[in-house]
Amino acid sequence: MHIHALSNNGTTPDGALVRRETRTHEGLRVLDSVLAMRPTPDVVLRARQRVEFDGDVRRWVRYSLQREPGGVDVAFERAELPPGIGDGVPSFARYLLVLELATAGAWVEYTQLDDADPTRTRHALLVRTDTQPLVLPDGLSTSAMRIDQLLDGSPANAFWCDNFGVLQADFIETFPDGSQVTGVSWRTTWEGVEPWLDTEVRHALDASGILA
Repeated sequence: MHIHALSNNGTTPDGALVRRETRTHEGLRVLDSVLAMRPTPDVVLRARQRVEFDGDVRRWVRYSLQREPGGVDVAFERAELPPGIGDGVPSFARYLLVLELATAGAWVEYTQLDDADPTRTRHALLVRTDTQPLVLPDGLSTSAMRIDQLLDGSPANAFWCDNFGVLQADFIETFPDGSQVTGVSWRTTWEGVEPWLDTEVRHALDASGILA
């Protein structure tokens, strides 16, 4: 299980993103991602994406997405889509491509799917830059490899990685209804983020079962 604190102001957590990797009975790998946060004081954003894939996430077999507000609840089987339509990566699964690039290579080019409608796609590029000094929101000074994401040629997310995965990210997340969430996330533990979360955000994470 991997836990990242999510923050609108870059200093105190407003939510959390929890990822868990498992396998199905068929032997497929699974990336389950659950996000709950307050992008604004009067809104609790809840999103969950489950991606099943065969070895490489670019060979996904099926995925689902639930998101509120917005009323999004969709699921897709790659085999049921028209030829070529599914040749892309669901947005939460780009995390695995970042991990791949952090250990080898200079860049990764791929197609990012619109999670609610995989017939809509964007050209995506992850570019590995160099190791940079980094001061985390908790004051820890370290260094990490920076990876930048471009979507249709425009800067999007940025990731800083160490030997254990993604340490910090500057994110710009655009959801199917056009709304955006921007901020900073950083790797933490449940004990490190839980005291900052209000009751409604904690309940959303608990209800998902991702923490069990």
